[in-house]
Amino acid sequence: MTHFDETLEFIDRIETAPNAQAISAELLSITSRYGLDLLIAGTMPRPQANQSAQRESVLFQGWPVSWLQRYIEKEYVFVDPVIRRIQSNLSPFDWAEAEPDPACEQIARHVMGEAREHGLGAGFAVPLITLEGDIAAVSLGGERMDIPPKAEGMISLISTYAMGRAIQLRAKDAAELKEPLTSRETECLRWAAAGKSEWEIGAILGISEHTAERHLLNAKNKLRAVNRVQAVAEAIRSGLIR
Repeated sequence: MTHFDETLEFIDRIETAPNAQAISAELLSITSRYGLDLLIAGTMPRPQANQSAQRESVLFQGWPVSWLQRYIEKEYVFVDPVIRRIQSNLSPFDWAEAEPDPACEQIARHVMGEAREHGLGAGFAVPLITLEGDIAAVSLGGERMDIPPKAEGMISLISTYAMGRAIQLRAKDAAELKEPLTSRETECLRWAAAGKSEWEIGAILGISEHTAERHLLNAKNKLRAVNRVQAVAEAIRSGLIR
């Protein structure tokens, strides 16, 4: 099998991937041979986007859970040198080429140090522009990276295709929501995403705790989720809450 034939085979597998997790697994099955066994992919969040919006911007990922949570909680996206490079240059690049913003160089280097502690000592990013005009990227990482020059094009092509497939699936999921959420159900889910309890949601919206619980239950059923956490995740993934 030629190098090109192998690339086409992987593209076919990504095209039939049924969900974001499958896309992530297929992409990592390729990149892990070069030491890139962790990844995150999504659109770039807008300046000062809250934590919910930052999570929504992720289309698929295979980062350590502890690092992803810390990255979002500490809002590292706004000082990460890799993100800065993605936003200024759409060419694929080695993370080592990303320079921190001089205005926040100390914290940026701290972020890079923490990333290494979570198994992200090296990496390769593939920026792109979506059909909607948003900047997006697939960022692949691992302890060490060894990509021969001839493989960079393949990784870039397959990563770009994987991103397109993930965007397609998200749009399909949103379109296939048979019964749309009501405005109140959406509000309750948005506050649930912020970590509020049913009692707190009721107090915020001026409704009873029981009513808030009922709205969340209805939303969960409409989203075909098994629990509240999954309902929130599905709503964010489908772009129903921001």
